[in-house]
This record gives sequence, structure tokens and C-alpha cells, in this order.
Amino acid sequence: MISAIKNTHCIICGEPFDKARASKLYCSKKCRQAAYYHKDKIDAIRKSQSKGISDQIQTFSMKEYKEYNRIRDRLRNYRTLQSHFSDVEEGSPAWDLLYKNPSCALTSERQKIPKQLWDARLPHLSIEQWSFIKSLYPLFNPTNFAELTCSLSSEFMNQIRSIDSAEGKKQHEKFQPIKNKYFHHLNKIVNGEINFI
Repeated sequence: MISAIKNTHCIICGEPFDKARASKLYCSKKCRQAAYYHKDKIDAIRKSQSKGISDQIQTFSMKEYKEYNRIRDRLRNYRTLQSHFSDVEEGSPAWDLLYKNPSCALTSERQKIPKQLWDARLPHLSIEQWSFIKSLYPLFNPTNFAELTCSLSSEFMNQIRSIDSAEGKKQHEKFQPIKNKYFHHLNKIVNGEINFI
């Protein structure tokens, strides 16, 4: 319910309030008026069940996590085979024999991988790391999710990997929003607010 939430910023312009108050939504009459003229859009956001913080238990599919690892294993197998034929030039008869021959092991492995992932380097993710990233992008299918993990910055990955490392403990004073959010995610797992089925 909106009246129970303590707001810290104006929902229109984002201006911070001096003091967080329940049911305060706007910082000024100008913002209140802007909200009036766009109330249909604001009502749609309020009614949306997927917006905001939910008290419901989040559920993640182990099947999706296994699929991510399956794609990663296939890529590793493909790269291992590909490294054996690294001296073959593209466009040569030997290259055509390898990449266009359906009975070739290299071609067989390549066909198991979506085309957009042929050059991808998927990072190893624990179930906790995977579920954290999945919670940020819940609607991505396995292929798009795999592409996304390849595009994550090294800073992002370091923050979620350094939660137990000595380096992460040294830098605890430094502002690290991703690490903080990941730590909150781990607490939700421990408290049973996140389930794996």
C-alpha cells in the first residue's frame, strides 16, 4: 500500500526529501500538477505487480541454471576441438571440410551452440551468482542470458566474486552498490526468501 511506504525522493523529478515520510510523493506543487496530468501512467505503475520490492518468496529454476552450465560446457568442448584445428585457414578446402561437413565432430559441437554464442566466453557462476544476475534480468531466455553474462563488466563480476575474498574485506569502506545488493541477495537465500526448484 502506498501510504505505508516511506518515500525519500519525489516520484516525478527525483529530488530528495529532507526527511522521509509515509505517503509523501511530490516535492512541490509543480510536481504534483505534473503527476495529475500523467496520472494514468502513474496508476499503471502503481497497479503493476512486478514493480517495487515484494515480500513474496522468489523462486529460481535449477533447470535454467543447468541449461546455463550446459551451454558453457558445450562452448568449452567446441573451443577444445577448435584449438586442435587452429592452423586451418578460413575459406580453404580444409576449413570447408571441417565446418561444413555434418559428420565432423567440430561441426557437430558447433550446431549444438546458438550462433550468437560461438565466440562467447561465459563466466563460471555459482548458483548464488547466477540467481542474483537472473533476478536483475528475469525475463531473459537462456541464450540471451548467456549473452548478457558475457557483456557484464569486470568491475561488476569482481564485486560479486569478492564477497568472501580478503581483497573484498579490505575494500569494505568503498562504495560498492553491486556488492551490497548481492550481499542482500545472499541474505535472502539464507533467510528462505529465495527458493530453488
